[in-house]
Amino acid sequence: MKPERLRRIRARLLRPAGILLLILLACWTALAPAEARLGSLIKLVYVHGALVLAGLLAFTLAGLLGLLALIARRPVWYRGADAAGRGALLVWIAYAISAMAVTKLAWGQMLAWSEPRVRATALILGAALALEVVIRLVAHPDFGAAVRVVMGLAPWVVTRQAEVIRHPIDPIGGSDSTSIQVFFLLIVLTVGALVLDLIAWLWLEAELRAQDGDGTRRPGSERDACARAS
Repeated sequence: MKPERLRRIRARLLRPAGILLLILLACWTALAPAEARLGSLIKLVYVHGALVLAGLLAFTLAGLLGLLALIARRPVWYRGADAAGRGALLVWIAYAISAMAVTKLAWGQMLAWSEPRVRATALILGAALALEVVIRLVAHPDFGAAVRVVMGLAPWVVTRQAEVIRHPIDPIGGSDSTSIQVFFLLIVLTVGALVLDLIAWLWLEAELRAQDGDGTRRPGSERDACARAS
C-alpha cells in the first residue's frame, strides 16, 4: 500500500475514530449508574475493568500476530506483532494507573501489596517493560515475535492464579442491576475499539517507517524490512 494512502487512512479514519471513541467513552462513563455501596466510584471501576480485559486481549492479539509472523515469515506480520505488543503495554500501563486510583479511593492506599491481584498487575507490567527493552536490544524479528507469543499467554496465567483477598471477584458481572451490566458492556466495547484503533495506528506508523526506509521496492527489500520490524 502506498504511503499516501496509509497517511490518508491515518488522518481520515484512525484519528477521527479515536476522537469519537473517546467522546463515547466519556459519555458512557458519565451516564453510567452509580452503585449502592461504591457510589459514583463504580464509574471508575467500569473503566478499570474494561482496561484489564482490553489489555489481556491486546497481549493475546500480539501473540497471535507473532505466531503468524513466525509461520508466514512476512515483514508485515512482524511489524503488526510489534505494534500490538507495544499497544498492549500502553494499555496495561493505563490499567495499572487506574488500579492505583481505584485502590486509593476505595481502600485509602495507592499500592495494596497485600492483594495478590495488585502484585499480579505489577508483575505483568514489570515483565512487559523488561521484555520490551530486551526486544530492542536483541533486534531480531524472530526473537521479538517469540516474546509476543509468550506474552500472549503469560498475563492470563498470572491473573488467573492470583488469589482474591479484598478485591471483588466480579463486582459488575455479579450485580443484579441490568443497567450497570449494559453500561459496563458499552464501556468495554468502546475501550476495546480504542485499543484496536491504537494498535492500527502503531502498525500503520511502522509500515510508513519501513517504506520510508526502503525507498522504492527492490530485490531483497522484504528481508531488510523483516530485520527492521523488531
